[in-house]
Parts: sequence; C-alpha cells; structure tokens
Amino acid sequence: MSLFSKWSSLLFTCSIICGDFFIFLWEVFRVLPSLVRRRDLFFRSCLFIGVQSFGINAAAAGFMGAVLGYQLYVSLHLFGAEALLGGTVGVALFREMGPVVASFMVTGRAGAAIAAEISSMRISEQIDALEVMAVNPLEYLAVPRMIAGICMVPFLSIFFVIIGSFTASWVSCTAMGLQYPTYWSHYFKMVATIDLIHCLVKSCVFGGLLTCIGCFYGFRAYGGARAVGEATRSTVVASLLLILLSDYFLTALLPIGIKTLKVTS
Repeated sequence: MSLFSKWSSLLFTCSIICGDFFIFLWEVFRVLPSLVRRRDLFFRSCLFIGVQSFGINAAAAGFMGAVLGYQLYVSLHLFGAEALLGGTVGVALFREMGPVVASFMVTGRAGAAIAAEISSMRISEQIDALEVMAVNPLEYLAVPRMIAGICMVPFLSIFFVIIGSFTASWVSCTAMGLQYPTYWSHYFKMVATIDLIHCLVKSCVFGGLLTCIGCFYGFRAYGGARAVGEATRSTVVASLLLILLSDYFLTALLPIGIKTLKVTS
C-alpha cells in the first residue's frame, strides 16, 4: 500500500469517527432535559468523578507544586528574581497546570472507567435491554456522567491550584530559603480574576470532553472482551489529545488580563 493510500485511509477513518462523534453529541443534547428525572444518577456520577478523584488529584497537585517551587526557584535565582516565584507559580497553576493536569488525572481514573463500564454493557447486551424496556440509554448512561464531569472537574482544578500553591511555597520557602511574605505578596499581586476565569472555563470544557469521549467510545464498542480494552485505550488517548488541543484554542480565545500586563510591563 502506498503512502498516499495509507493517509487517505487514515483521513477517511478519522472523518467517520468525527461524524459519529458529532451525531452522538447531537443525540445527547436532545435528551439533556431528562437530567431532572435522572438526578440520582447525576449525584452518583458526581461522587464517582469528583469526590472519589480527590485523593489522586491532591497527590498530583502536591508533587506538581513541589516541582514548580524547586525548578522555578533554581531558574529565577540565576537572574536574581526569586521574588517573582509566587506570582509565576500562581499564574501557571491557574491558567494551565490546574485545569490540564487535573483533567489528566480524571481521564486516567474516571474517563477510562466510564468507557470500560459502558462498553462492557454494550457487548453484554445490557444497553439493548434498556432499549427494550423503553429506557433511552443516552438519557440513562451518558447525560448524568457528562454533566457531572462539567460540574466536578472545575472543583478539582481549584483544589489542585490551592494544594499546588501551598506545596510550592513550602518547598521554595523551607528548602530553598525564600521568605513566605515575599512569596505570597507577589502571588496575590500577580493572580487576578481573569486567571480564575481561565481555570474554570478550561476545566468545564475538559470535564465535558473527557466524559463525553468515554461515553462515545463505550457506546461504539462491538465484539468480545477485546472491545472493552480498545474502548478504554481510545478514550484515554483521544481525551488527552483533545484536552491539549482545546487548551491551545481556549488560551488563544480567552482574554489575557489587564492586571498581568501592567505588573509585568
């Protein structure tokens, strides 16, 4: 097979998947008002996606904050700008590290589990049984999880930022010799409302993406037990790539912030 044929086949496959994905999204939006009837499933999904993901999210935030506190201090120390550490950590966590890494953690834990659960229901014909009982599978399985992801990932991102900020201050001030007042004064001087908006908007989009992709690949699973593994793998890979891609576009579209420009100029 020639290189052109391989690329043509790949593009054709991607176009089919994208088309199926947008059709899936449209079908989900059509049954979105049914969330009122499925609020018990929504709260259960919030518990699974949000509350039960707090431990791994807190651990990742602690390690990330420690690395930022150490590496940024070493880098800024070369220019005698250690006082800028607090603001640099705060803006980095709010705008990028918080929503992106928290979404990665939720993808690895909850997104993969959603795909595995729904795909196992598909191959064991439990979804067909729901249709026989006149229960819309999207209303029962997809909508509560997607809305729960949109609602809970922002909370996890904020907790990630808080834990990462305190861990970075502890490492930079205890191990590296920076003063706590210097760290926190510049932190609150640099971090503005627009940084919080970046964090919340991005995490809402990422939470909706990772849960929607998990449900999508779960519903598309056909075959035997191998289909569960393929759905889980595809969910993780596609979610991580789309989170990074959407992060780029959101960073370009969201406003930069006047306060940050004034302080750094």
